[in-house]
Amino acid sequence: MGAGVVALYVLTLWAPGLFLGGLAGLRGWTLAASAPLLTYAVAGLFGPIFAALGIAWSPTSAGLLLVVLCAVAVLVRFAIRQRFGPADRTGTPVWSLSTHAVVVAALAWIVVLGGTVIWSGLGQLTAIPQDWDAAFHANGIRWIADTGDSSLVGMAKVNWYEDEVEVFYPNAYHLLAAVILRITGADVPTVLNAHTVLLPGMGALAIVALVHRFGGRAVLAVASAGCSIAITSFYDMLWRGPLLPFVTGAVLVPLAAVLLVDVLDAHGRRQIGRGLLFGSGLLGMIALNPATLFTAAVFAMPAVVQRWAGKPRLLRREPLVVLAAGAVGAVLALPQVLGSIGSASGEPVHDWPAELTQSEAFGELLALAHDGLHPQWWLVLVTAIGIAALRRLGALRWVFASGFVFGAMFVLSASSDELWVNTITRPWWNDQWRLMGLCVVPVAVLAGHGLAELQRHAAAGVTTLADKVGAGPPVLARNAATAVATTLVLALFVVASEDLYLGRNVARMRLSAPDGPVVTSLEADAMRVLATLVPPDQRVMNDRGDGSVWMYAIAGVHPVAGFYNFSGIGEDALMLNTRFNRYPVDRSVRAAVARLNISYVMLGRGFVRTDWRRAPGLLGLEDAPWLQAVYRNKDAVIYRIRARPG
Repeated sequence: MGAGVVALYVLTLWAPGLFLGGLAGLRGWTLAASAPLLTYAVAGLFGPIFAALGIAWSPTSAGLLLVVLCAVAVLVRFAIRQRFGPADRTGTPVWSLSTHAVVVAALAWIVVLGGTVIWSGLGQLTAIPQDWDAAFHANGIRWIADTGDSSLVGMAKVNWYEDEVEVFYPNAYHLLAAVILRITGADVPTVLNAHTVLLPGMGALAIVALVHRFGGRAVLAVASAGCSIAITSFYDMLWRGPLLPFVTGAVLVPLAAVLLVDVLDAHGRRQIGRGLLFGSGLLGMIALNPATLFTAAVFAMPAVVQRWAGKPRLLRREPLVVLAAGAVGAVLALPQVLGSIGSASGEPVHDWPAELTQSEAFGELLALAHDGLHPQWWLVLVTAIGIAALRRLGALRWVFASGFVFGAMFVLSASSDELWVNTITRPWWNDQWRLMGLCVVPVAVLAGHGLAELQRHAAAGVTTLADKVGAGPPVLARNAATAVATTLVLALFVVASEDLYLGRNVARMRLSAPDGPVVTSLEADAMRVLATLVPPDQRVMNDRGDGSVWMYAIAGVHPVAGFYNFSGIGEDALMLNTRFNRYPVDRSVRAAVARLNISYVMLGRGFVRTDWRRAPGLLGLEDAPWLQAVYRNKDAVIYRIRARPG
């Protein structure tokens, strides 16, 4: 089942984007890497439209939407070709056909290795992620699959259901996951994890597309992609949280630079088409997570600065082109933009406290050793070589500036609680883990450049030796020297880094989904028992701090507390959290129980934070005569209220 879900996810993510992107004129590595982003853009655009029109989101409606979009795209492309003729695709290829084949083979190995880290760390795809964010995403996916509600405030109703409170959250990630859930019939954790397995490979593909688009050598593309799956900070975003939509957007961020340069390099009617593609890419990013848009801006801005610094005459028109393309994205993503603004203005500012001194944070950044881990010395070494040889990075020199900004924000957020620091890092929740994770792409490219420079010097040395000994025809000797040097340098790095830090990163991913402490397999069993006891129109009283918030995702049973977050919670839910155990003697408690239609209570053993304890209103229930224990195991208990209020 697990492999089948992963395969279906690949098909669902890539097929729509490949077809639509191909019809729009994308080709090669840019098309392959952009396909998931374009698929998310389609979901992000039409999900809110379906909700506004009263159309349920389902595999059938999403499939019909895709058929209609593809038919329209074919007709538009045919009309354009009839009016203007075929597009001019002449130009010097960046890589030869055989080089493309070698990169594909190397990338396939990298994709498998990255997926192995995730899958091995999880143990099995049915494993339940234990940290904070996972429950929200899991419940949201189940909500869309069950109800067809694709609105931007729909899936939050699992937790925010009182007083007509509306909580905005972009849902492109959840819309596609809901389709997978409906088609496969798998459990929600399997759907979550099947997508997570794809993220290292998705990011590696985007880096290859970035290097190819900016004219980099194939060895740079392969080395950078390989380094991207070796950096532990990437996996720290997948066991902590896990930050699933955020990381999905983060791995696709290199495409912001790729698609933007495509716009600037195009001319005439092709620039309009490229502008629409760039706008669609921005839509896909914000529809995944609003922070992705800020990340893309920080990442891509140095690229255009370097471009304009080299050719100042481009400043006469290209800034206007960038603004126009950005405006296209803003129009396409208008519901998400407005929702993000409203959410940002209505939510209290959260400040993750600074935990390090500046020198400690700087040391962790330089050594790639966040959270007190042992430094990744081999990556540090090749990154240092890449920075030392930065001038030879050519059109990708700007990546250093992107990495510098992300790194500086990490150091600031990890070491300072100043108001101005919190302000500039607010798009990333002032979260040092996220900001360290955003350094992965720049560091990977710089480390890959270091390896590529070692390969270049090794190839030159082997070629010189071959010339001295008369090893054969110069062209053949040079090609053989390049192949030998590439194999030698990359193989030595893989061996020295112990398979690109495979064991270290698997160990980090094992922090994501052990059997507990928040949600154990026994607690999941109790939730499935609940599904046999509780009618669909009732809610189950539960503790907002324990793993029972997963009951909707796992068993389809609606809890009183559908997430750990207290912000914006209705009065009844808040009162029951503090006073439910006064049910026999407090008329207001009984009235709240009646309004929420509660007949059962479930308590789990573990809590989402180690310093959290049982909610005050749920203390002392084990001896309450007005409750009957109907199911119990060592990790969970289910009670039935003996006498329902009149």
